[in-house]
Amino acid sequence: MGKDNQISIKLEYPSIENFTNDNYTELINTLHELNFGYYVNDAPLASDAEYDRLLKLARKLEEIHPSWQTPDSPTFKIGGEVRSDFKQVKHEPPMRSLDNAATWSEFLAFDARVQKSIGEALWYYHVEPKFDGLAIELIYENGVLTTGSTRGDGEFGEDVTHNIRTIENVPLRLRKKLKYISIRGEVVIRLQDFEETNKELEAAGKKIFANPRNAAAGSLRQKDSSLTAKRKLVFFPYSLGSWSNDFILPETQSQIWNKTFPELGFRSYEKAGIYQISNLEKYYLSMIEERSTLPFDLDGLVIKLNETRFWDEMGSTGKFPRWAIAFKFPARLAISVLESVSFQVGRTGIVTPVANLKPVNIGGVMVKRASLHNKDEVERLDIAVGDTIEVTRAGDVIPKVTRKIKEGPNRKLIQFPDRCPTCSSVLKQEEVYLRCINRDCESIRLESLCYFASREGLDIEGLGEEWIRKFFELGIVKDIADIFEMKLVDIQKLPGMGSILPQKILDSINARREVDLSTFLTALGIANVGPHIAEVLSAEFSTLEALQDANEETLLQVHEIGPGIARSVSSYFKDKQNQKILKKLFSANFNLKTAVAIKKSNEFQGKTFVFTGSLTRFTRSDAESMVKERGARASGSVSANTSFVVAGEKAGSKLKKANELNIPVLSEDEFLNLMKEGNK
Repeated sequence: MGKDNQISIKLEYPSIENFTNDNYTELINTLHELNFGYYVNDAPLASDAEYDRLLKLARKLEEIHPSWQTPDSPTFKIGGEVRSDFKQVKHEPPMRSLDNAATWSEFLAFDARVQKSIGEALWYYHVEPKFDGLAIELIYENGVLTTGSTRGDGEFGEDVTHNIRTIENVPLRLRKKLKYISIRGEVVIRLQDFEETNKELEAAGKKIFANPRNAAAGSLRQKDSSLTAKRKLVFFPYSLGSWSNDFILPETQSQIWNKTFPELGFRSYEKAGIYQISNLEKYYLSMIEERSTLPFDLDGLVIKLNETRFWDEMGSTGKFPRWAIAFKFPARLAISVLESVSFQVGRTGIVTPVANLKPVNIGGVMVKRASLHNKDEVERLDIAVGDTIEVTRAGDVIPKVTRKIKEGPNRKLIQFPDRCPTCSSVLKQEEVYLRCINRDCESIRLESLCYFASREGLDIEGLGEEWIRKFFELGIVKDIADIFEMKLVDIQKLPGMGSILPQKILDSINARREVDLSTFLTALGIANVGPHIAEVLSAEFSTLEALQDANEETLLQVHEIGPGIARSVSSYFKDKQNQKILKKLFSANFNLKTAVAIKKSNEFQGKTFVFTGSLTRFTRSDAESMVKERGARASGSVSANTSFVVAGEKAGSKLKKANELNIPVLSEDEFLNLMKEGNK
């Protein structure tokens, strides 16, 4: 940053009673400049004591003159705001996840697709660290931070602005005053700070975080921002979301990383660079060796085609951009001893063997248990109790046993049960799994309840697995309907609840008394029905009643619904016990949101649309919603089965392929007219 753009550093100010609004503005500008010098340039312009003195002065002035405080005041870094809810924020464009490569051959397959798509003799990749933290989006309007949100499901995230403001290296004011720009990146916590945080929690008798990623995510979702401020979170930007026309997208990702981010006031992580395929593997292998010495937890590299002009041309699949990939590091390994094997019953009745290990530290997490999956896996591993085994955290998260290192002197073969370890019912063999088919099995009922209330299910905040288990043990909650029949006095029966938590849990339950159909179907935990299939079913049938009336044959007519899904959905709603619980649930003041019915045009039923290029009349997600609402499909690739290609500006390879296959190509206006005609 040149001298002309520097703000003068003034450390001496008048006494508080003589302060003017202009003096206050000058003080705030100085604090911003001190933050930039410390967090971005690594060149402190004043001592920590001087900075703290000025920050306290600003806070005191804002207490005396609250009208002076601006949204970008550095005093927000201290925290203190308490939010009772997390509002939803829509990401535009969506925050897509990345496809993964776990081996060099998988990465070479990605490279071959890139080469085929862009047809360039030489191309370069920008290689960045893949932080194991929480992805967020920051929105700046007129240069000031207005919204900070989590990635969420990619389409919508949670508004955590009050907490993001407390992160020291997140600028509340950009160093360039743009009308609008959104910055995307990762919130992480240093490994040292993670360990210190867990020590403090343990000393206070509170639950510790399982790993640094959970610590970052949990800290950012605190209601009270002063708690977040204590966690020493760090933010690193990695991409741009959208921007106003007073910003021009640089030609390369390396320019965004090394020039744009610092010019705006952000610190880019230094371990990034430009590589060709010839020297990329060497760098990848060196980073695997180096990762254990870094201050932050990395689980791989993010590899992006460096030239931004190719990004839109290559486009995306339904889930991932085609011009970038996450090259994951191998899972972390450790050696332990298999001390015993227990068997747990899941919500669908599947009985899973669990390895009980001699405790071992894997990547900062103390692991005591690991999955053995099923009988076939145990036989493949050829392991027995007493053996020394290798354990990995797959994806650096889920521990599992990967191989036998050596046999123990007094090894004991693993015996699989023929009866359920919970209810003693005879187990049914289903391919490689053992399943308890007793619907009244306590483990099945309990695990179903836990899933129903969990974040993956109905997301009843505060009603975690620990509380569900206690309610179940006391007989207060026996099925999903009982959750919505609980009164405050029921919740207060649990020891350790205190005086405030019961009302919070009740408020959270009441807040989820009305949800959409897809969320409800996911929460029910029907076999083979995850979030995506739940959306497919809810889009097709609109109401629960229509879905309940559908037989297997009807379900099989729905795109993406196969025999297994059709069978499990039909069986679930035919089951008398399930019908009884659902009737009880809807009698307990629980409702489903009414879907807005859109008449589907026969003209678009079975049609497939592909969108390419820069769209200006509508967003890609809005366009995809339009065709889905009218019975058509949206695809990320052009094939002989494509019905229409909608081309915006700078349309590339997809447009070329459409012309080669003689597929009708529509402009944005022609597409909108087609949508209007289909609704007549």
